[in-house]
Amino acid sequence: MGVAADHKTGSTLGAGFPATNAGAKPTAFVLNVSLAGLGAIRSLGRAGIPVVGLDPDDSHVGFSSRYCDARICPHPVREPEHLVEFLLEQAKRLDEPGVLSPASDAFVLFLSRYRAEFEDHFRFILPSPEVVEASVDKRRLYELAERVGVSFAATHYPANMEDITRIKDELDYPAYIKPYHSHLWQMAFPGTGKGIKVFSPEELVASFERIFPTKNEAMVQSIIAGPASNIRSVRVYINQQDEVLAAFTNRKIRQFPPEFGRATLAESIHDPELREMGLKFFRDIGYRGFGLIEFKRDDRDNLLKVTDLNPRWLKTVNLATDAGIDFPLIHYLDLAGTPPPPKMEFKPGVRWLDAIGDVASARILLREGNLTLSEAARSWLGVRSFAVFARDDMKPFLKEYDYGRRLLRAPKQILRRH
Repeated sequence: MGVAADHKTGSTLGAGFPATNAGAKPTAFVLNVSLAGLGAIRSLGRAGIPVVGLDPDDSHVGFSSRYCDARICPHPVREPEHLVEFLLEQAKRLDEPGVLSPASDAFVLFLSRYRAEFEDHFRFILPSPEVVEASVDKRRLYELAERVGVSFAATHYPANMEDITRIKDELDYPAYIKPYHSHLWQMAFPGTGKGIKVFSPEELVASFERIFPTKNEAMVQSIIAGPASNIRSVRVYINQQDEVLAAFTNRKIRQFPPEFGRATLAESIHDPELREMGLKFFRDIGYRGFGLIEFKRDDRDNLLKVTDLNPRWLKTVNLATDAGIDFPLIHYLDLAGTPPPPKMEFKPGVRWLDAIGDVASARILLREGNLTLSEAARSWLGVRSFAVFARDDMKPFLKEYDYGRRLLRAPKQILRRH
C-alpha cells in the first residue's frame, strides 16, 4: 500500500497504510538533526518511539542526542539520487513503513520532488508540490499570497543588471535583498543571514554584481517597519480529511540578526484573530500536514504581511510542545493510524530561548540604544523552553555550548560592549 493522493489539492497524504498493529511503533525518520530536528527527535523519543536521525553533516547536535540513532546520509541537494537509494535501503529493513519527518528546506524539497519513489515505502504527509515549492521559493510564496488575498511587502524581481538600473532610483532606501531559495543562498553566501540590507542605489548595484554570477535568484523588497516583536506565527497540523488537529500562535521577542534573522527569544500567545487569519490562508491553499505561516505587522499601515511559510520542523518546535501542543507527536500518531483528538488549548506566556543567539542579539541592541540591561534581564525571567538545553538529554547542550564555556563568556561580552 502507498501514500494516498488527494486529487483535489494535489497533496500527498500519509493515510495509505493500515493502522499499526497493537504494540508496534513505526520508526520515525527525522530528516536533518540540527537544532531544527532536535526538538522533534526529543518529542518522539520521549514518547517511546524509535527515532532515526538522518543528516549529511555529522557536526549537527542531533548526533549527540540519546533519543535517536543518528546516521550520515547523502546530501539532499548535491546527491538526491543517492539519497533516494539510501532511504529505500532503510525501508527494506523495516517491519512497518517508517514515518518521514523533514526538518530543513533542502529535505522537504527533496521529499516533495521524489514523493512518488517513496509513497509505497514510507508514511508521510506533504502539501501539494506547488505549495512546497512556494515554501522554499519566496517569489512563489508572494505570488501564492497575492492569489489568496494576503498582504506582503512591496517587491521587485530583477532578472539582470538592466532591471537593476531601471529600478535603483525608484526604491525607498534602505531596501532588502532576499533570495528566492534560502538554502541555496546560504551555500553561495555563507554568513549573510537571510539577505542583504542596502542603503543606496550604489550598494544595490554592487550587491547584484556579486549575486547574478552565482546564478542565485533574489528579489528587492521594501522593509516592513517595526521591531522583531511585531512578528507573529501560526502553526497548524491538518490531516488528510482536512481536519485541523492542532493550532498554535506565538510571537518573536528578539531574533539574530536583530532586524532580519531567526528567533532567539519567542513566546506563546493567545491571538484568535491571528489564528483565524493563518487558518484561512492554509484552507485557501488546500494545505495538508504541519505548517507554519509567519506575518509581521507593519507599523506604517498596521497590516499583517506574510514573510515566511514552512512545511517542516523549525528550531522553535519545542516552544509549542512546552506550551502544551506537541506537533511532532501529533504528526507521527496521525500517520501511524492513531490520530489524537484536536488540540487547540495551550498555555500563553511560555518563553523559548536560544541563549547564545539571544546574547548576540541583545549585545547589538544594547550598543544601538534599543535595549537596556534591565530590559534584557527581565526578558529572560521565566524562560521554560530552550533551543538545546534539556535535563534528560544533556549531550547536545554540552556539544553546542562547548561544555558551558560559550555561556560563561557571553555575559562578559555583553558587559564589555555595553
